Amino acid sequence: MGGSIGLLTALVLTIFSAAIWVNVLGYEAPVFPYSSPTLFSMPLAFFIIWLVSKTDRSGRAAVDRNGYLEQRIRSETGLGAAGTSGH
Repeated sequence: MGGSIGLLTALVLTIFSAAIWVNVLGYEAPVFPYSSPTLFSMPLAFFIIWLVSKTDRSGRAAVDRNGYLEQRIRSETGLGAAGTSGH
C-alpha cells in the first residue's frame, strides 16, 4: 500500500513539476515548484507503511508481530539458524 502511494505521489508531482508541466505541456508556471518529488513522496510512503502496519488487526499481522523478536535475534546473531541453505 505504501509503495503504491509513494509511486502515485511521485508520478503526480513529477507531472505537476516544471519538467513536465512547463517544458512538455507548455504551461507558464508549474503547480509543484520543486524538481524532485522524492522529498515528499518517500516520507509519505514510509508514513503510510508505518500507519498500515500499526493499524492492521488481521490474523497474519498478529503472527508477524509475535514472531518479530525471534526473527530479529536470528538475523542479527545467527542463533537458532539450522544451517546453510542449499542454493
